[in-house]
Amino acid sequence: MKDLLSNFRWQDGLDILIVTYVFYRLYLWLERKKALRMVSALLALPFFLLVAKWIDLPLSVWGLQNLWAVILLILVVIFQQEIREVLRTFSLLTFFFGRSEVLPARVLDRVVDGAFALANKGYGGLIVLQQGDDLKPLIHGETRLDAEVSEDLLISIFNPQSPLHDGAVIIQGERIRCATALLPVSESASLPKEWGTRHRAGVGITEVSDAKCIIISEERREVLFASEGKAERKGQKEVLAENLSDLHVSPKKKEGEERIWGGVFENLRLKLLFFCLIGLLWVFVIGLRQGEMSFNLPIEYYSIPNHFALSGETPKEIGVRLRGSQRLLSSFNPDRLRVQVDLSKVHPGSNQISLSERDITVPSGIKVVSFSPQKIRFQISKQPSPDRNP
Repeated sequence: MKDLLSNFRWQDGLDILIVTYVFYRLYLWLERKKALRMVSALLALPFFLLVAKWIDLPLSVWGLQNLWAVILLILVVIFQQEIREVLRTFSLLTFFFGRSEVLPARVLDRVVDGAFALANKGYGGLIVLQQGDDLKPLIHGETRLDAEVSEDLLISIFNPQSPLHDGAVIIQGERIRCATALLPVSESASLPKEWGTRHRAGVGITEVSDAKCIIISEERREVLFASEGKAERKGQKEVLAENLSDLHVSPKKKEGEERIWGGVFENLRLKLLFFCLIGLLWVFVIGLRQGEMSFNLPIEYYSIPNHFALSGETPKEIGVRLRGSQRLLSSFNPDRLRVQVDLSKVHPGSNQISLSERDITVPSGIKVVSFSPQKIRFQISKQPSPDRNP
């Protein structure tokens, strides 16, 4: 670990940041598309395989390794609806940059059909479609639902016998987030005098936010569309659908410095979690990328007794093959490596010493795979003692 970090480059930091951002955007996108369940099921398979190997479950390991394709096919069949929906609505701009998305056509049709069905039945209602502005500070008294948008559900909510029929339904994205929401009432004098609280509340929410509102009148059995403080009657489904066709369902980005720093610190804990996970993944991947390289290393003799000396031809180097992380292998300088041979126990004449891996000093994280020759032969001659002065 220490050796890997000592060779950390700015390119590695950029690599980690890019992958962290991609995984963070992928998480947000899958969460919004309700596809996390599918991805969790797919990711669980390799996790179970690692656990089975770790605690030595041979039957489970065999099953996961040999039945992987079958299990994957079963999961695809089970989650085919989710996969189809995810692929149908995929957008690169939205995925990478979080650009605004328009309301899906299938959701738009359900809202329009539900509004006109309410009008035909003589049920009053308010359907608020949230865009970029947060409506939480503007409403109160809401009942959390978090349900899929459907015509039948809208009819059930605004049925006069339903305990949820008073107030407005808030639709955010592709979900009904809450019902019974009390909206701010418009005080505009330009509104018709015959309009009651429901109509003024429907217009009022569009005066203080970028939300759109569909107002269903129970007395006149008509549908009105409110936007930017104005409301117009819509007599046909196609006309209302056209007004809703450019409705954006993802949050807008604020301008200037607040936008920049707000985006950086938004979901900070989640971003830090992904950053740490990708950092660990970097260590794991870099550590696993093993390689081998061969070098000719010089031999360094030491601890030769004073009255002995090397004579004749002595081996100068040996060939060494090293294995380790490709990053470490490519970063260290082989000129600084030596094969050290201890001559403290030699004797005059021919000598032979067997080398071992301990004689080859290599950095931590690098292993000696092989070396040749494994034995070296050399001659030792005895030097005459220097004459002493009387």
